[in-house]
Amino acid sequence: MRDYDVIVIGGGINGLTTAAYLAKAGLRVGLFEARGQCGAHCDTVELGLPGFLHNTHAAWLVPSMSPAMADLELERFGLQLLGTDVLFAKPFSDGTNTVQALDPMRTHESVGRHSEHDAAVLTKVGAYLMEHGADALEINRQSLFAPPSSELADRVAAFNDGLLSALGAPLTGDDVSRMTGFELLEVLFESEAVRTVTGALGEFTGQWPLNRRVGPQVLSLSGMLPMAVHTARGGSHALTHALVQCFVSHGGEIWTTCPVDKITVRDGRAGGIRLSPDALLPGEEIGARVVVSNVTLVPTFLWMLGEEVIGADWARRIKYFNYDDPQLVGVHYAMKGDPEFASAAYDPAIQRSWVGYFGGESLDEIRGAQSDVMAGVVPDRAMGGWFNFTRADPSQAPPGGHTVMAWMSVPPRPRRWRGTRLNGWDAWRGGLGEALADALTDRYEAYAPGFKDLVLERHINTPLDQENGNPSAIRGNMIGGSAIPEQFGANRPLPGVVEKGVSRSFFPGLYLSNSIHPYGATHLATGYLAAVEVAEDLDCRDASWWCAKPMDWFLANLGRIPLNLGVDDKWKPGGAAEDRA
Repeated sequence: MRDYDVIVIGGGINGLTTAAYLAKAGLRVGLFEARGQCGAHCDTVELGLPGFLHNTHAAWLVPSMSPAMADLELERFGLQLLGTDVLFAKPFSDGTNTVQALDPMRTHESVGRHSEHDAAVLTKVGAYLMEHGADALEINRQSLFAPPSSELADRVAAFNDGLLSALGAPLTGDDVSRMTGFELLEVLFESEAVRTVTGALGEFTGQWPLNRRVGPQVLSLSGMLPMAVHTARGGSHALTHALVQCFVSHGGEIWTTCPVDKITVRDGRAGGIRLSPDALLPGEEIGARVVVSNVTLVPTFLWMLGEEVIGADWARRIKYFNYDDPQLVGVHYAMKGDPEFASAAYDPAIQRSWVGYFGGESLDEIRGAQSDVMAGVVPDRAMGGWFNFTRADPSQAPPGGHTVMAWMSVPPRPRRWRGTRLNGWDAWRGGLGEALADALTDRYEAYAPGFKDLVLERHINTPLDQENGNPSAIRGNMIGGSAIPEQFGANRPLPGVVEKGVSRSFFPGLYLSNSIHPYGATHLATGYLAAVEVAEDLDCRDASWWCAKPMDWFLANLGRIPLNLGVDDKWKPGGAAEDRA
């Protein structure tokens, strides 16, 4: 086998992003994937009944905010994003709901039914952003798609100074930078029906409102503005397919069923890889000018380099890299109809949302549940997110059918639930997933009576299942390692692991596209940043096509993304249900 300019270890979507950029820039790139196909965390499969497609991990796709959408021409390679006009919804047990829509006036109307004060907050946020839109956009771009810096932190704090002053909030930007998200929401809003929407969104994005120093992220969600969130025609794996097609079209080579045993060292640098004995090419050694690891921190340095290469001090520090932030239990349902929330009588727009959250009807309830999870306790009352993919994309189920997912946050090593002691990680082998799936199903039924009658079958995905499907996802961790404050921003993954940016590791010739800033997700930021830094170091960053800015594709194409393709006509704007309401 020939050598390469760049070897990428791992065919997840961020590894593919790095590989596609570098291949398009003219480098010889080989990607080696342990599984039989790429995209372990961005997969869509039939789990049982034919025709029902289930997105087993990545569900809320956000590549529309990424420069890769334009630079890599992902639409040309088959990625078609789809959505609904209502972006997020939260039903309540009193028969009301709150919706966040693409149309800010529709969001304002929903919030105003709960609190005129809170609707006024949204108005003030919108006015401030209209006046300072260019600054807000640039901060958004740099927060995800540039290395963290003190200059950016100062810019965020100054921007928030002005916003908080416009809101009349007795806080400064620096105050918010030290706050938990829950503290901030209690200052900004008076209605639990509004507070808990943003609190739930923080959990969706992995920016846990319970943690300190996430105040700025929660503040950015508090305007309840349009978000760049979608599914894809045919399911999440369409994103993987598009990246594969792009990479291969530019001369990249993918080697599947080729787990890497070792990163080889030449002259004190990462100089290639050796495949494992059970690979398609057992024991094969392939050289490269640089190596990019798209597996997480511990496998990269402890398994593939080893203590004998990195030294005892680094091995000890990396050994304790935290993967134990809350993870998910997901329940995937094949449905014979579209579940109807009881609160549709209050506002039928909830039936046009393909994403939402149920449970956690007060900030204290959500805070208590998150505190439990952080302490290793499964919350007594199930609460979490839901997706109805087929409201946005009916092709993900047979005609008349729907695919739905519900999830709840759990400790990966649970020690107690409802007064019963559990045995940590082994609890997932003992049937805990089934019991939690029952609890989630019951909670869904409470908000959408008749839900259970529509279920044809269900499938459960626990943290153990996630790790079994991708051993790099230790404890089932979804984002390349816990994004707790000590492993976030400039600290990610651990202080000193990366040098001069976000992907250049302390070991010469080895770059990372996983476990780095900001965190692994479908915005493809870690893959993009790794590609930038490798290209700078190999003198191919100046390609004329490599010029897209974050958010540009979303802003330019927002109006042409198909919406509500699987929503029943009676629930659509101006439909019979809305007329009755």
